[in-house]
Amino acid sequence: MNPILVSVFLFCGLSFFAVTMMGRVRAFRFLSPEPGTRLDRRSERLMALLKFGFGQKRMVDREEFVPGLMHVLIFAAFLAVQARTLMLFVMAYSTSATELLTNLEGPFWQGAPALAALYKGYLFAKDIIAGVSVIAIVYFVWLRVVVRPKRLTVSGEALLILSFIGGLMVTEFVFGASHFREQGITWSAWEPVTSAVGWLLRGVEGHVLHELGLFCFWTHLLIVVTFLNFLPYGKHFHVIVGLPNVFLKKLAPEDRPALSSSAKLPTPDLEKEEFGARAITQLSWKQALDVNTCTECGRCQTHCPTYITGKPLTHKAVNQSIKHFLWDHEAELPSAKKTEDGRYVWTSGGEEVEQPPLVAAEGGVLKPETVWACTTCGWCETACPVFIENVPRLIDMRRYKVQVEADFPVELQRVFEGVERQGNPWGLGQDKRDEWEGELPLPKWGDGGEYEYLFYVGCAGSYDERMKKVSRAVAKILTEAGVKFATLGKEETCNGELARRGGNEYLYQTMAKMNVESWNSKGIKAIVTQCPHCFNTIKNEYPEFGGTYEVISHTELINQLLKDKRIKLGKVMTEKLTFHDPCYLGRHNGVYEAPREVLKAIPGLEVVEMQRSKRESFCCGAGGARMWMEEHEGTRINHNRANEAALTLAHAADPQVPYPSATDHRHPGQVGDFSGPAEGTVAVACPFCHTMIRDGLADTQRENVKVRDVAELVAEALESTTPQA
Repeated sequence: MNPILVSVFLFCGLSFFAVTMMGRVRAFRFLSPEPGTRLDRRSERLMALLKFGFGQKRMVDREEFVPGLMHVLIFAAFLAVQARTLMLFVMAYSTSATELLTNLEGPFWQGAPALAALYKGYLFAKDIIAGVSVIAIVYFVWLRVVVRPKRLTVSGEALLILSFIGGLMVTEFVFGASHFREQGITWSAWEPVTSAVGWLLRGVEGHVLHELGLFCFWTHLLIVVTFLNFLPYGKHFHVIVGLPNVFLKKLAPEDRPALSSSAKLPTPDLEKEEFGARAITQLSWKQALDVNTCTECGRCQTHCPTYITGKPLTHKAVNQSIKHFLWDHEAELPSAKKTEDGRYVWTSGGEEVEQPPLVAAEGGVLKPETVWACTTCGWCETACPVFIENVPRLIDMRRYKVQVEADFPVELQRVFEGVERQGNPWGLGQDKRDEWEGELPLPKWGDGGEYEYLFYVGCAGSYDERMKKVSRAVAKILTEAGVKFATLGKEETCNGELARRGGNEYLYQTMAKMNVESWNSKGIKAIVTQCPHCFNTIKNEYPEFGGTYEVISHTELINQLLKDKRIKLGKVMTEKLTFHDPCYLGRHNGVYEAPREVLKAIPGLEVVEMQRSKRESFCCGAGGARMWMEEHEGTRINHNRANEAALTLAHAADPQVPYPSATDHRHPGQVGDFSGPAEGTVAVACPFCHTMIRDGLADTQRENVKVRDVAELVAEALESTTPQA
């Protein structure tokens, strides 16, 4: 070996890497601070790092098990071989070190049997894992070159990285085999794969094998240093920043572990003019770390409603656009500032110029239609193996467009005005808020009674003619169970959720503060609501304004009433039914089983699951204020979901109707391509889902498929004991 050559090689390689990394890391210093802390509950963060970082639990989920397992094998082999790589560098400096690390029967090991046993165990694990990883590498080459699933970006970089990793494994085996030959070892139980490689090379002459081993030694070190310096320039930068990003992930409250990373959005201080993100320097260092961590694995796309239906948004592409913009402008970031007249500038080419906007039709990092396409369903964040938080970043960009530039989809103007003037997105009269009650003798909060729950009906439940039936069904069930509840009647107003997700943070905070002040003055402690969007906002976001309540969804409360035998379901319903999971009840808050348990308690119902259900449920298209915006590109999201619901019911009635494989990702969303007829019921637990799926079924001419809320089905099943209200 040549110590001088290795020293020069290491110095040059590590110096170049250090300079590159200094530029990457320095850029973070000139971005905005991250609200809150990312270093609390360190033991929990450490466990998450072990579980999701090193253990890669999200990589081996149900529908991506095989590619996930292969990735885990390569990751494990990469770590194991890196320890061996350090040994190779040590060997380059000392002949005695070479003998020590390749001869387990030497005097050093005989004097330390426990250390020798540990080293033998490492060698065995390294050999097996590295050997299996070669199979995994071949699998990924086949996946990218032959199968080519749409979620993966076809790139030479990926194949180059696979060749780097494969080269590390092969050179390690051949170098080890050459040493075995020189030491007269024909087989080692501690390095079975290396021994097998030696057996395959048994016909190679000794001096030739020695030279081949020497070549592999230097090639191995060259690959390591080249790989290290290549990482900061491509998508595999995540090898460096992925583990820190997992450690710094947003933690759910300890009492609500199922909460998603975007169920509770950060609350900006409007008095300090925190009006969202216009320039790259207004993104936080954590948001920059997120985009640098993106692996381009495409898992965020497998059930993304915008990607599946051809909208101008993929979170992978957004991450790459922001990341490369950061990289391209590292030199300008130190000079970035906000001028007295509100402009964001930096020095470029010796001149002070305005920073390119994050969102603009021309010259922006992203197009406006990209930012406005998101339904905030949360799939991307649930699927991401490195916990990238996509939704809050997009909402920040929306906030600036709405509150500073007043540049947003025209449909939202009427919606914002309706909420501001009449307390509902339709702008209907506040005096009509309680007309849904009809002749129901419902008590009002503040009339002197003692109540368990405030029934917060919500805007859709109060004004939409179809949703009024759901509100009456909920009231009937609560009355039948003897639950002491009241409504606010005409005093109820919008909670502001659509304004916040639509970028109008000022309007949201106005509504939130007004509601909290009113409800606290009335002594309200517990709230039941039939809308998951209201549920999420009041439960998770109102505490920021002093509104801490016990909030329960109507399906959870109904399920508890059934378990407590406070209601009895007597009517038999002989029909096939499938349930659609609302994003803001399921993915964002982890409520999956309650509505299913309620449906299964109804006599005669045959409940069949859609392929995309529970965590993988497909969005109806209404979230993120998209309920009030038109879809100008691609196919309609609700059509895709309506088609899947129809396919599920058709397949349940006739198994001859083909149902695509859940593991075939070459054609994402193919379950939404069904165009045949169907009969049955789609059960929902959200007024927005109800409207979107009902419209989707009507548009696709499925008159024989009904859409009903879980509460309506339960209320009907009560007919044998209580007349319909």
